[in-house]
Amino acid sequence: MRKSAPWHISISLLAAVCLTLPAQAAPELPAQQIQAELETSWLELPNAQADRLERYTLWAARNPELDRETVVLQVNLDLDRTPYDNPRTVDDPSSLTVLVNKHNALPRDYVPELETLGADYGSGSLRPEAAQAFREMADAAREEGIALRSVSAYRSYSYQNALYSRYLTQYRQNTADTFSARPGHSEHQTGLALDINTASTRDHFENTPAFAWLKEHCAQYGFILRYDQGKQDITGYRFEPWHYRYVGVEIAQACMEQGLSYEEYLALGLTPQEEEAVPPAPEPETPPLFPFPIAQGKPIAL
Repeated sequence: MRKSAPWHISISLLAAVCLTLPAQAAPELPAQQIQAELETSWLELPNAQADRLERYTLWAARNPELDRETVVLQVNLDLDRTPYDNPRTVDDPSSLTVLVNKHNALPRDYVPELETLGADYGSGSLRPEAAQAFREMADAAREEGIALRSVSAYRSYSYQNALYSRYLTQYRQNTADTFSARPGHSEHQTGLALDINTASTRDHFENTPAFAWLKEHCAQYGFILRYDQGKQDITGYRFEPWHYRYVGVEIAQACMEQGLSYEEYLALGLTPQEEEAVPPAPEPETPPLFPFPIAQGKPIAL
């Protein structure tokens, strides 16, 4: 009897691959060969990540109308995953560029280094880099007659747990999840995020001069509007015109100028940590501002 081919990839993966192969060819290909060809195929695409190959294949099989570049982008955005279903614990919670959302959690006991903002800048504390940047931003705004004050900055895991639990007594969970993070999934726990002037939709902060000033200038100080309009399907949260996240000037300018959520920024290219590890190339005469397809006039459907 002939030995079976090695079978170290999942049945679901093999089935998904076979959907793209001629019917008569599929049984003749050993699983190892299918896997090798599949990996080579996906990894040839921009921004493909080696640890998501099976997910690309399964998402493509479920959504045959999508082109392969869009499949890669959507999986990089975790659109193929259910929020809060088996979330990853971030490797480096102290990174200034850490991604915290419904798929990426902070350790329960993580507490960053913190610095009090000061009475002139509102309540709470932030990481020193973010605190200094916020004070500089608030000072600049004040010179133009705009008042910016923190109403909520760092929150501990236990504080967020109590806050989320309170919301659950008032709303259904699927509603609470649109505006409040579950404990461990709040950007406030990073010490890099804060709510400015308000934290209520009833105040319509988006119609104020302060919001207009922030939209124009926040990136100059390393902050992004984290949950913008039209991004709920990506970020998982409704529009919060008051919630800003410190990511550093370069990333903030990329996000704000191109209208990208932080998830999109990371999904479209190398993470900042990887960019720093790449040896600098000779500087061209007119270097592109950001190395992403969307910045080169090639919009990608989400």
